[in-house]
Amino acid sequence: MALAPAAQAENVGAKHYFDIPAQALNQALLQFGKQSRQPLIYGTDVAEHWRSRAVQGDYTDAEALNLLLADSPLRAQTTGDGTVTIQPRPAELHNQTHPELMPAMTVVGKPVYAWNAPDNPDYNRPNATTATKTDTPVMETPISIQIVPKAVLADKQTMTLPDAVNGHVSGVLGRTGGGYLYDNFVIRGLAGSGFGDAYRNGLYNRQDIYDIANIEQIEILKGPAAMLYGRVEPGGLVNYVTKKPLDTAYYSLQQQFGSFDQYRTLLDATGPLDAGKTLLYRLNGSYTDQQSFRDFVGNQRFFVAPSLTWRPNARFETNVDLEYKHDQFNADYGIPAINGRPAPIPITRNLKDGFHRQTLESSSVAVDWTYRFNDDWKITQRYLFKDWSLSGPTLFNFAGLRADLRTLDRVASKGVQDVMTHSGNIDLNGKFEIFGSKHNLLVGFDGFHALTNAHSAQAPTAPIDIYAPVYGQVDFDALARENAFFYRRESWTGAYLQDQITLFDRLHILLGGRYDSVTTGSNFSPVSLPAAELGRRPANDDAFSPRAGLLYRAQDWLSLYGSYSESFSANNGVSAGGEKFDPQRGKQYELGIKTESADQRFSSTLAFFYLTKSNMLTDDPNRADPNFQILAGQIRSRGIEFDLAGQVTDRLHLLGTYAYTQVNYTQDFDGLQGHRVENVPRHQGSLWGTWQFNQAFKAGLGAVAVGPRPGDSDNSYMLPGYVRLDAMAAYTHKVGEHRLTAQLNINNLLDKEYYANSAGSNLGVIPGAPINVLGSLKYEF
Repeated sequence: MALAPAAQAENVGAKHYFDIPAQALNQALLQFGKQSRQPLIYGTDVAEHWRSRAVQGDYTDAEALNLLLADSPLRAQTTGDGTVTIQPRPAELHNQTHPELMPAMTVVGKPVYAWNAPDNPDYNRPNATTATKTDTPVMETPISIQIVPKAVLADKQTMTLPDAVNGHVSGVLGRTGGGYLYDNFVIRGLAGSGFGDAYRNGLYNRQDIYDIANIEQIEILKGPAAMLYGRVEPGGLVNYVTKKPLDTAYYSLQQQFGSFDQYRTLLDATGPLDAGKTLLYRLNGSYTDQQSFRDFVGNQRFFVAPSLTWRPNARFETNVDLEYKHDQFNADYGIPAINGRPAPIPITRNLKDGFHRQTLESSSVAVDWTYRFNDDWKITQRYLFKDWSLSGPTLFNFAGLRADLRTLDRVASKGVQDVMTHSGNIDLNGKFEIFGSKHNLLVGFDGFHALTNAHSAQAPTAPIDIYAPVYGQVDFDALARENAFFYRRESWTGAYLQDQITLFDRLHILLGGRYDSVTTGSNFSPVSLPAAELGRRPANDDAFSPRAGLLYRAQDWLSLYGSYSESFSANNGVSAGGEKFDPQRGKQYELGIKTESADQRFSSTLAFFYLTKSNMLTDDPNRADPNFQILAGQIRSRGIEFDLAGQVTDRLHLLGTYAYTQVNYTQDFDGLQGHRVENVPRHQGSLWGTWQFNQAFKAGLGAVAVGPRPGDSDNSYMLPGYVRLDAMAAYTHKVGEHRLTAQLNINNLLDKEYYANSAGSNLGVIPGAPINVLGSLKYEF
């Protein structure tokens, strides 16, 4: 087999997109010829009886060809005139010519996995899309971007999205906004909106408790990202990438069981639906029934996520994803703080009234398609619709502690909250060269629309003694008349332009800008939902958000970078007087160093940042109801972050983080100036490692260290610092191509009593879990 030398020389080193499924090698080489820029001349007998692995992504022709041949005894060799030939490797050729002279041998090497292969054990990912919306090497991205792949999630047996980032990414705290109601995140000292801040495949997926059963990996972008995403907190964003259908059949069934009556069953099935592998499917699902170390807290969940991929040719692809989730849970609002620290009561004690459950139900439909005009230009459109509802009884503790510091006043509530959101964007992405410079251009438009309405019956109810609680005192049926109504409608539209410029193959420049137009508005009413809607005062804002970055790849293993970015976000809060809040603005300067091993299996990032956020909202200190807010002025966050992840040796995988974060209120209208921001420790770090003793057995050990941090913006109390140890062991037994894995994780190995975070006030301290064990049996076939 030979590649025409003229064509080969013309395109050497140029990357373009390949999409070749695993199949017979002869057929794969035919597809390579069609998708590459090189005509092929070959004899089919050379590749008979061999199969290729899948090749999907941007590669040079040589890289793609080598991947296709990786599982065969063949190699590609370039002759002096540039002709590329396919021929047996020397050892195999010798064995074919003189089989009686070929001694027995053992070949030891590192297998190469597709990034989305179910058995990919790598802790490092060399490429990411969240930072630029293009498939860009992390080493060429002048922004801090960290990736948590599913291998880490599997080794830790992670069950929630906050736990997926806690201890795995520097300067990030995953938490629940009010007990277990919304997942949200504190990044670089700045908290999210309180309504859940995760992005799903690049689209805003607000307000949920996310299930990770169908998550492939999690990408965390540090710093303002408004230039690409519009509404986003300047600390950064969490974007999770869902599992997509594969063209090779794969099935797994996993049963987890652990402390506090935890039971969880997971299903994953994928493969082609036709012989040509143009139509692929995937089905992910989970069923969870778990209690907690906290009294009355628990959840029963059903989650299912089917998806389809249609690829009729190499240029077009579309994906359709459905999700349905049903939860029955008791939200945990924590315990109060007294005399500068969490109240001295057992961490198991709950101050609600018993096993009253709320129902959370969400359905979503996601559709995306991509058309490739050629190897350099493509257009992509994405859309996400979500319907979310919460109903049932609950108890709020924001009525506060009485003067005796033991009697907690509570508010009973029973009602319904409905949220409907639409997210979408369209991107045109192309690569071209001009005057010796290489460009990767992105032009896009996006939009987000959300409608929220809530109605409930609320009233003060029986207080509780936090030291001697008596339960069963609340009659939710007595809440006969609805007296609290809320209505919110918001719309965001934006247009953005980004260019990634490469000069001299080592200097990478990122320039981008975005224009946003936003309409928001919300209102409370004690009369009716129409009255709340009628009293809504729409607020209109618009802004331009720029971003610029410069990266120099001094060596293949070393990159130096700097960047500047801004953000814009409307304030959705409600003031006691009903007046409009000015929009939030963020600015950040960042410098950093990135390194990567030659095989791209180990990387590290060291970042220095200076970040400000203006027009910050916080709870109105003159109102007991936390639904009312005020502007708190400006927050400044500055610090150092270090992340490392990957394979150090054939047996050792490491993941380490460290963050020094100094975040304070620097301007304030209500006495907070100089205070530290809640939930942010000055120092936090982690180290986790696994050792592969042999092909069957591996074990892991790690520690998470978090320093003291204030629990509220008034700095009236501190959450103590802590160090927590975790461990795991797994044994895999292979039966042909099938695998059975038994795994045991022990979290908080030394049974350290600690407090994970607070809800931002002195009434919502969330205790961390004591020592707990989680076992698992997983069958893959």
